[in-house]
Amino acid sequence: MSMLSINGLWINPILANATVTASATYGPFISPYVVQSAVVAISVNSVSGTSPSLTVTFNAYDPYAYDDYVENTTTITAPPYPYYTASSSAITAAGGYNIPISVVYNFYTVQLAVSGTSPSFGGVFISVIERVS
Repeated sequence: MSMLSINGLWINPILANATVTASATYGPFISPYVVQSAVVAISVNSVSGTSPSLTVTFNAYDPYAYDDYVENTTTITAPPYPYYTASSSAITAAGGYNIPISVVYNFYTVQLAVSGTSPSFGGVFISVIERVS
């Protein structure tokens, strides 16, 4: 999937119609511009298992500290500690959720934490929608 630009917004699809059964980390992602505000949009179409729970966490990294990143020809890795973290509440039912982000950044990761017995979240869509300067 690739980032889309629509009316001054950058949309980065992280997952599209995915089935989530285990914890995972996506990224790091690099925004094309320094981001002024954003929202992580989450849609879950089905939930099954015993006490299933999904928590989505957005981690932003300093947009000006390029020295904190290790770059080579194939990989960019994020430093071990983000300067800003925001998480959804525990998602236990189908529906739409969002995480508002109001810090300046241009590097980020998205983490999924899954718990429960045989948890399964179906039809999961996650996108980061950014307003850039």
